[in-house]
Amino acid sequence: MKPDALVAVARAVFEAAGGTPIDPDYVLPADIPLELSGEAVRARLCLFTDHRGAEMVMRPDLTLPVAQREAARREAGEGGARTYTYAARAFRQPVAPDDQLEFTQVGLERFGYEAGPDADAELFALVHRAVEACGVQPSGVIMGDLAVFPAFIDALGLPAVTADLLKRAFRQEGGVRAVLDAAARPLEPDVASVLDAADPAGALSALLAARGIPLAGGRSLAEIVEGLAARQAAIEAGGLTSGAREILQALREVDCPLAEAAASLSALAGAHGLDGAGAAIDALGARAQAVLARVPAAGLTARFRTGFGRRFTYYDGFVFEVLAPGLAETQPVAAGGRYDGLLSGLSGRRASATGVGGVVRPDRMVRVRKGVS
Repeated sequence: MKPDALVAVARAVFEAAGGTPIDPDYVLPADIPLELSGEAVRARLCLFTDHRGAEMVMRPDLTLPVAQREAARREAGEGGARTYTYAARAFRQPVAPDDQLEFTQVGLERFGYEAGPDADAELFALVHRAVEACGVQPSGVIMGDLAVFPAFIDALGLPAVTADLLKRAFRQEGGVRAVLDAAARPLEPDVASVLDAADPAGALSALLAARGIPLAGGRSLAEIVEGLAARQAAIEAGGLTSGAREILQALREVDCPLAEAAASLSALAGAHGLDGAGAAIDALGARAQAVLARVPAAGLTARFRTGFGRRFTYYDGFVFEVLAPGLAETQPVAAGGRYDGLLSGLSGRRASATGVGGVVRPDRMVRVRKGVS
């Protein structure tokens, strides 16, 4: 089956679910994805400067411009729940040599509907159905819940500055490990001196140059300075106890079948008396049951990982990726999740609504079908 045919098949699944077709803007102000897509995505953006000198970006996915359109609609005074579908091009630097810079995403986004386990499970089942309709049987599913780690942090009763540092670190690859490893160590004297400089960013740039360390990973100098300041404040607030480090190390290593996720997290919370994490764990358990009821095959393919989903910072709850035979784990054929805070963030809190959505990648499914034919 050719790419256009797979696009049509997947789009038909989403349109049958009641979605209104939409073709969102190709170009966005660069600050939108830079602030909302996470560090791992930043280096993959297609940036340019327009005739006014403003930094712009070709849409890196479709969720952001669709959400921007919905935020504007609500700011104008319109209300009500809305479902949108699309089959449109996105632009990102390839994650693998056989990926393309320009590719089609077929997806569905829902705004303003009641959030909960059933809504999440329904969205996942719909995306899973679209993949199967394209003739691809998923080889694996990775699921996460971005509310779990913060719930454990809050339950630990840490000083606010330390809790905030850990929550931000969770969104960075390797960030939690770095915080845990550094929790009992003060900043090196020359690094600490950066924070006292009249121009901390300039001082940091000079320090990196002196050490022969290139600026990499997508973070700006200002963001690195902010992280150092937060770490210093956390150290001054008392850092982390050995017990808290042990709990967080165990938490970030949770990787188990979806059906066992709630029990694994409950056992961890119970062993350390963290009753405050119970609500987040219960919500995860209810969602897992709803997912498995709608997609029984997920009982064999779906795994839960506490740390999954950090690359996409506009997500704030349920997240998932669908894997397929012959492709790397970094090349899912479908993905999605919940982003209830996205419209508020895009509109400066002038509009808000729940949000959940998912996409499939026909270009990758073409390769899967060729590999198994």
